[in-house]
Amino acid sequence: MRFFMHFFFVVSLLSATALADESSVYTCRFEEDPHGFSSIRMKKYFDTAANMELGKVDLIQNFIVTESTPTKVYQIPLLDNQTYVQLWYSPTLRVDAQLSYSQGSREFHATYNKNSERRGLICVELRD
Repeated sequence: MRFFMHFFFVVSLLSATALADESSVYTCRFEEDPHGFSSIRMKKYFDTAANMELGKVDLIQNFIVTESTPTKVYQIPLLDNQTYVQLWYSPTLRVDAQLSYSQGSREFHATYNKNSERRGLICVELRD
């Protein structure tokens, strides 16, 4: 019995560590800016202290980060069980995208909302 308790503890610890190490980075260009002088970089990671996914949305202009906003990241499954909405949220900024579980590294559309500004994005997840 003691062996199983130790085994369960080790598996739980490894699972928490694996979740903590997971992170994703997305790069996006504005739909109306074909030259890419302005872009968005979104990062998400699991924060064990907060016990949730947190992130950051960076506005990049001419290759310089001009604004960085910390966010909470929510993943909301939709009824079809094939897609979900991923939402980066802060009181002043929101980026939302509808993704499929089999998305892979394909481009996807998202919406950037800051104050009263609303702009379309074309995004892709960066992978190793």
